[in-house]
Amino acid sequence: MKKGFAAVCAVLCAMTFAACGNGNEEVPEEKAAYVEIEASETSAAEEQTVPCSAITEKLLSSVELSSMAEVGADRIGMYLDLTIPENCDFSMYICGSGGFADEIFVIRSTPELSTEDIRAAAEKRIETRKTDFEDYNPDEVEKLENAYIAERNGYFIYAITGDSAVCGSVFDEFVK
Repeated sequence: MKKGFAAVCAVLCAMTFAACGNGNEEVPEEKAAYVEIEASETSAAEEQTVPCSAITEKLLSSVELSSMAEVGADRIGMYLDLTIPENCDFSMYICGSGGFADEIFVIRSTPELSTEDIRAAAEKRIETRKTDFEDYNPDEVEKLENAYIAERNGYFIYAITGDSAVCGSVFDEFVK
């Protein structure tokens, strides 16, 4: 009985596949163009949706950093002259002990917050930190002078670490 049931199922499956056609049907030109455009728009959108936290997590595991602490939106004003719009994607880490200049900040710009505003706030932060560390820990000033700063496709990053080249590679890996 089981063999007979399996045979009937196999015949039904074969008939179903045969009814679907031979697969050589042509797609009308208008439809083909639409599908192509839709696919390219999707891939461009996918490139722009990398979470900022993914970039900072990779940096945290790729570069030697000292006791990093995450900064939330409620405390960002303590470090940067910025107001982060609600639902804005960003990620920031600073040295928790305050003894080192290490910082990472990644953000996606929004209509309310341009990359120019973000860059100005980051540059001001870095200059302030240089003054802070001149007498306190002069070795950290070199990190600040060699900070990695970049913007691409709506993303902005600044990273103060001992290895700007690695920061650039990580940013390039995530933001095309």
